[in-house]
Amino acid sequence: EAVVSTQSTGLTSSAEPFEVLPGFNLECYPNRDSTVYKEAYGIESAHTVLRGTLRYRGYSSAMDSLIKLGLFNVKERDLSGLTWNALIKELLGNRNLSNAELKSKLVTLFKGDKNKFATIKRLGLLDSAPLPSNVNSVMDALVEKLASSLMMPEGETDVIIMNHSVGVRLPSGKCETHRSNLVVYGEEGGWSAMSKTVGLPVGIAAEMIMNGEIKER
Repeated sequence: EAVVSTQSTGLTSSAEPFEVLPGFNLECYPNRDSTVYKEAYGIESAHTVLRGTLRYRGYSSAMDSLIKLGLFNVKERDLSGLTWNALIKELLGNRNLSNAELKSKLVTLFKGDKNKFATIKRLGLLDSAPLPSNVNSVMDALVEKLASSLMMPEGETDVIIMNHSVGVRLPSGKCETHRSNLVVYGEEGGWSAMSKTVGLPVGIAAEMIMNGEIKER
């Protein structure tokens, strides 16, 4: 039995296409320590246990572009007076770069990947807009930027997708794979899929505890 580890710096490059629900065009990458679930689920005999995160395909590549630029840096520093354009130039080693030189350096950094360059541009990270005034690190500035840039517009809904795939070998020696899929959509003008899938199970569990249906805590 072997434990396969993926370093956090290589997490985004470890994503693989997830073909179980092909209509959603998803990818999957490891989510923290999967080994703890063998005991939690009582499947100590399982040869393979993987807990992953599902995202739309292209998500990991987009995150990788932000990581490569150093935008996940949590070290505290003074960012007052900086624009996004100036910060990106600084992260590339030269605040005096022309915009043409900036593009060239980004293309080189991303090894010609046009989608990664498009991600940086689409998120407004090459604009002359000032950084938020209430942040103390590059990572904090990025969080503020993404929170505003990627906010769901009115009328848009979210979706929660979950898949459990269990492979078993029967006493006869026959192998089978059993799958359970959950797809929940948010309601326009109502509860989001996230609020329903998180809040409802907690509410049900709380009611069962109060009614004495759940004894073990």
